[in-house]
Amino acid sequence: MSDTPIEVRKRPVQARSKARVEAILDAARDIISEIGSDGMKMSVLAHRAGVPIGTVYQFFPNKSAVIYTLVTDIMQQMHTALQAQMEGIQSLDDASGRIDQMVRGYYQFLKDEPVMRDILGSTQGDKKLQALDQEDSRTNGAMMFEHMKPFVSQQDHKRLKVVLFLNAHLTGSLTRLAVTEDAEMAETLLQIFVKRLQDDLLSFKQV
Repeated sequence: MSDTPIEVRKRPVQARSKARVEAILDAARDIISEIGSDGMKMSVLAHRAGVPIGTVYQFFPNKSAVIYTLVTDIMQQMHTALQAQMEGIQSLDDASGRIDQMVRGYYQFLKDEPVMRDILGSTQGDKKLQALDQEDSRTNGAMMFEHMKPFVSQQDHKRLKVVLFLNAHLTGSLTRLAVTEDAEMAETLLQIFVKRLQDDLLSFKQV
């Protein structure tokens, strides 16, 4: 599957085409929620969406392209939310406090929306989707770096950027693990992870 294209064949322009694509994506979310991405077949997807199989292939060359679209939609939502949470940071102490809110907010999002967790988990079985996940972590880490670098000594900027990239990536893994555990274990995992990240941030020489 990793050697096949994962981007959509064409973008819908007309309202009717957009509606069909949304129907396909809604059906894909339902199927993934019920049986996981591995069990999703293009023929079943077409049937659930109420469109001919040819219409599905008109926009999506394969299952990976459907998942790619779902994943990128979620990533864009999360990037926008993260950007809003980072606005107006006044210091590393301020950033450290917001880290707890951001991690817990993402955990709660996955807990409240299990289908989103299933969709994001689909990236682990495809090398191209794994690369997309990694690039998303790099983008989010770079965005956080831009907000925090004014408060960190320039000599530490390179390490700060790496730390933020690493933790942006680990946040996804940690929260996906936490939502599978009971409430007590989830809280312990979140506390340990957030404390370590806060300690990492506050270890930098501040300006």
